[in-house]
Amino acid sequence: MDQNNQPQPNQPQQSTLQSPILSPTHFDAQAQPANPAAGQTQPKKPADTAKNLMIISVVLGVVAVIGIALGIWGLADSMSTHDKLDKTTAELNTADKIIKKIEEETGETISSEADVPEYKPVLGYIYIPEWKIKIKMPEDLHEVSYILDQKYRPQICFNGLEASVTNVFPTFADIDRNPGGMGCLTRVETSEGNSDDAGYSFGELAYTDGKYNYFYEAPKKTFAESASEQGLEKTAVQLIKNMLTTGVSSYK
Repeated sequence: MDQNNQPQPNQPQQSTLQSPILSPTHFDAQAQPANPAAGQTQPKKPADTAKNLMIISVVLGVVAVIGIALGIWGLADSMSTHDKLDKTTAELNTADKIIKKIEEETGETISSEADVPEYKPVLGYIYIPEWKIKIKMPEDLHEVSYILDQKYRPQICFNGLEASVTNVFPTFADIDRNPGGMGCLTRVETSEGNSDDAGYSFGELAYTDGKYNYFYEAPKKTFAESASEQGLEKTAVQLIKNMLTTGVSSYK
């Protein structure tokens, strides 16, 4: 044996384990927390969380108020629309009644605005829509009243008073006491001529509109009893005659 390899008596024996110890003990430096991975957020502080909740609550409150306001507005708008619809429906019903009334009076069908007859009310006229005539009111006649009778022959009879007489109202001018007794206008189809089947005249021809003749008929007798009232009655009767024989015309 090589003497160089012989153990020396005073030399300590060496271990055969040559690998160093690499694992640290708890006495070594404390482990540091790893950095948060990319994309991860740090936990929020309690104060930040409370603040965010408060903001959300405020936003939700504003949204709720807006929603309520819009709901109220929608309800009010719906009620307003319903009222407008009711009003429009009522107006249409009224217009329909007017159209039907005009159709009944004219005997014509109204299907467009052009079919509506033109009415031009003029002061100083008496309008007889059943006959489509108007009668010019004389300025010297007032307290005029009339009765339209179409049972036997279409006839309209008048009462009236001279315009200068204002302090009294005689009985002959009262239509309740002397109904239509101061002069009449009778409408007769032109095909019937000027007299009836018995040969009696229809009266004085006052106006013709093509299809009808209008005859004036004077009162059969004087209604007033006193001489003073008889004079007033005769004057008024003459004014009514002038009105019915010269003031009649047609209108559409």
